[in-house]
Amino acid sequence: MVTVFASNKLLRNGSLLLAVLCLGSSLTIIGLQWPLPFSDFFAAAESLPVEALLVRDAVLPRMLMALLAGGCLALASTLLQQAMRNPLAADSTLAVSSGAQTALLLATLFAPGLLIRGGGLTALSGALFSLIIVLWLSGKRSWQPLSVVLIGLVVSLYLGAVNGILMLFYSEEARGVMLWGSGSLVQDGWYDSLSLAWRMLAATLVLLFLIKPLSIMALGDEQAASLGIPVRRIRLITLAVAAVLAANVVALVGMMGFVGLAAAAAIRQLGVADFARRCRLSWLWGAAILLLSDNLLVLLQHYSGIELPTGSVTALLGAPILLWLMLRHSPPQTLAPPAAPATVSRGWLLPWLPLIAALIAVCALFIGHNEDGWQASADAYLLTLRYPRVLLAAACGAVLAVCGVLLQKLTLNPMASPELLGISSAAGLGAMASVMVWRTTSGSPVFWLAGLAAALAALGLMMWLNRKNGLQPEKVLLTGMALAALNDAAIRVWSASGDYRIQQLLVWLSGSTYHAQPVLSLWVAAGAVFLLLIVRPLAPCLTLLGLGAATAQAAGLNVLWARRSLIVLSAVMTAFSTLLIGPLSFIGLLAPHLAQAFGARLTARQLSAAACIGASVMMAADWLGRIWLFPYEIPAGLMASLVGGAYFLWLMRKN
Repeated sequence: MVTVFASNKLLRNGSLLLAVLCLGSSLTIIGLQWPLPFSDFFAAAESLPVEALLVRDAVLPRMLMALLAGGCLALASTLLQQAMRNPLAADSTLAVSSGAQTALLLATLFAPGLLIRGGGLTALSGALFSLIIVLWLSGKRSWQPLSVVLIGLVVSLYLGAVNGILMLFYSEEARGVMLWGSGSLVQDGWYDSLSLAWRMLAATLVLLFLIKPLSIMALGDEQAASLGIPVRRIRLITLAVAAVLAANVVALVGMMGFVGLAAAAAIRQLGVADFARRCRLSWLWGAAILLLSDNLLVLLQHYSGIELPTGSVTALLGAPILLWLMLRHSPPQTLAPPAAPATVSRGWLLPWLPLIAALIAVCALFIGHNEDGWQASADAYLLTLRYPRVLLAAACGAVLAVCGVLLQKLTLNPMASPELLGISSAAGLGAMASVMVWRTTSGSPVFWLAGLAAALAALGLMMWLNRKNGLQPEKVLLTGMALAALNDAAIRVWSASGDYRIQQLLVWLSGSTYHAQPVLSLWVAAGAVFLLLIVRPLAPCLTLLGLGAATAQAAGLNVLWARRSLIVLSAVMTAFSTLLIGPLSFIGLLAPHLAQAFGARLTARQLSAAACIGASVMMAADWLGRIWLFPYEIPAGLMASLVGGAYFLWLMRKN
């Protein structure tokens, strides 16, 4: 009872504080720019000065758009978390944002005529097309939560890789799309905001019929079906509503990172159990967070002349709110674990994984492409150039894949991956800071030290923030995502600045082995073997944690010690790989799932299989990246997403 009272008090006070800050900042902005008595607000346009017209037809529509966009994204995240039964599901889960950005980028580069009347329709078409792809690929599995989540993430990664390749080859032409991707709420009239309002109203009317069945579905698919709920139909409609809400926001204002997840997770952290109430409060908090973020940026521009894109910095407000709530309030009851999708019976392939890795290594070492075409060569000079890259790719791929197994077993969440700890983005931010502030080059000692210091700082902060909750998995992941969002916000602001040094970092941020040297690669391979040998004896511990904290505790495992050790080990492995090859967003997420799909059920076998898969994919990606578009090269990280993502999607659809 005391906990519920404290939760309601914190919710009430937090809502009141957000409302006061939003109202105060909005009135301040209007007061600074409105030159006339407010009685003249509805006067004819011909009688108003330009400043008054800007307030009435630009400032106020912008505020309304902020409210609507933030509310829609938060509502979409809440719907997805309920339908997917996963607290990490968000408006970006269904690849809607990636689809919109890809469509705009392709139109900008190859069909600019489509953008004559604005890019909203093009972005919306791309978003809806990516949604159709996700639903089609997961339809064979009856849109089971885990299948939809994984396929949505893989499609998003795949499209992100396509975008990354296009931006590498067309960096100048794509700069405008990069700015759009940073998100902007600037309006030149009421049309867009009112259009979004009508669409949101239509989605809300559909949602009214989904509240009750979605509340029942939280009990599980079987229980809901026994009570007469058409589970598949309700889940499909819910996915469509959430995706349409997110797609319309992305099409109109670009990507507003983290605001939807921050608002939805904040309401869950406050222990709001009733789904209908959670939807209402998530909408209000999302609207308030985005409006307050944008108002603060407008005031910053007014007083200092500094203009920043709203979408890139929403995490600077949303992430601290989420972290503060997690520190102040005990965790709510976790959503029921999602049902696993039908397994893929490919046990015959499991024993052959080491041989496949060896064959890929041989191809990468001896087969290449030059101006005379394909050739197989054992030339000592070529081997000296190739084997460091092969070793570096294999070592980092294996380490990240094993790290993904650790995190998914530790957190019992199939969406867990190394980048969700915030360590990868922190290392990237530290490395970027060394280039942008101290003017170093990638691969220099200062570059490495800055990235390592940032990664250690992120690890220390995450451990400190969760020191009182026993390192509970959901809180650790949400903390990591909040820290990652803060780091990504800084990276996006720097990336959108147009600084020429950003181009130097694009290759590294894409996952590159270009800088590999013989001595370095040998040390890296030795370090990877050492880390993998440390992980191998932890298989029984991971098996117990995979059964749940209560079962592991009853079996005699010190759960807190195990969690602390595994988080530190995962952070070390993530920082190790990120600093060497750049942030990779595919291997750690999907290698564990591929290992299971190939028949690795026992934890020890899954660790070994995931390591082989991670090494194989990264070696193949580096090799194909060197020869596919010769004489140009594609970074291994992008190629890994293209090759591995395509195979995983084919596997999920076929089986």
